[in-house]
Amino acid sequence: MGLCLACSTGEKSIGDGPADGTGGVPGGTGGATAGSGGELIAEWTDGPGVCPSGMPQQTIATAAELEAAARGDDPFAEDAAGTCYLIADGTYASSSNVLLWVTDGGTASTPRYFVGESRDGVIINARATVEADHVVIRNLTFDLTGYAQSGTFNTVSVEGATNTTLDHVTLTGDCHTGSTGGHVELNDTVGTVIDSCVIENFGDCGPDGHLDHGVGIAAAQNAAVRNSIIRGNASRGIQLNTQQGDYGTIDGVVIENNRIYQNGHADYEDGIAINGEDSGTIANVTIRHNLIYDNYYSGLRFVGAALSGIVVEQNTFHDNGSGSSSANRSEVNLDADGSGAGTTITGNILAVGYQLLNDCYSSASAGFAIEDNIVFGAGSTGACISGSTEADPQFEDAANGDYHPNSAAVVGYGAYP
Repeated sequence: MGLCLACSTGEKSIGDGPADGTGGVPGGTGGATAGSGGELIAEWTDGPGVCPSGMPQQTIATAAELEAAARGDDPFAEDAAGTCYLIADGTYASSSNVLLWVTDGGTASTPRYFVGESRDGVIINARATVEADHVVIRNLTFDLTGYAQSGTFNTVSVEGATNTTLDHVTLTGDCHTGSTGGHVELNDTVGTVIDSCVIENFGDCGPDGHLDHGVGIAAAQNAAVRNSIIRGNASRGIQLNTQQGDYGTIDGVVIENNRIYQNGHADYEDGIAINGEDSGTIANVTIRHNLIYDNYYSGLRFVGAALSGIVVEQNTFHDNGSGSSSANRSEVNLDADGSGAGTTITGNILAVGYQLLNDCYSSASAGFAIEDNIVFGAGSTGACISGSTEADPQFEDAANGDYHPNSAAVVGYGAYP
């Protein structure tokens, strides 16, 4: 067995390879311990689902009740904005593909809550769309294993909403379900937070599954993805892609304290991809204290030059590109000349599986720099690479996902500084 992350019966440890979608981290409302403070990344303490103290509370026990509560229909039409719906353990399915369609939200001071009695006990075999502001979804599982729907869809779509939080939610599938979407997708959102989630096995892990992501950010302001496990998705673990401005722009994203691994099944499928071109600008993105490893083509890939203020600091990369035979596979990847403008990569540990970077191109003149990192393995030179220190981090047990370093030479670098 590998290092277990909040494991329950049926949950796979991280050393066992991609999860099969039948497990799930148990539910709860506890927080994670961040890599920047304690010594844990993407680990948390779970507990029974409870509504915040003093809030009006309604108990939900059927799919019809859950659907009505989300829409603000009878018998819940007169509920206060700050109502908490406590969802009893059980399996919830519907003839409607979107069971939890939230069109009635809360306020900034009194959000509307949907809380599962237990994370592994509340199973929703359907999808969710959030179109209302100030909504918290907590402590439950969306399971698309065997889910039948053709065409483009997401498990959870956040559409034009402000202050949506997914907290202690498991989103799982069978690696055969999902198309041209993601487990979570953000479209024209403000203040979305994804915290302490498991996001796994979305999409078709076959020849047609090249646009099936764990988290897709199309247009957003001030979004955060943190303390989560993002693994085994058909294409990218996290993708920021504005589609040359067709979707909009992205400004302000923090990706921190996550474990991002074993995503992708073909070339150009990565742990994280940042795609900003033409008018689809991507600005002010911080990627820090993440463990990024064993992704198919690269750990972090950049497409386009419409980027600014991208900071990649104190992460641990290991053996990315492990699935590919391409000469361009790498820990960090520039898709073409001009990609990766306005990006600084510093303070990281890069334990190189094949090569650190595929090609600097002319990126240094556009503000792309890999500087002052620990590099172990091949590929620590190039026009955009400077100040690297070659040292073996002496990971505690990389084969089983324990990336605590034991070398004094790397203190202050990587996800566990």
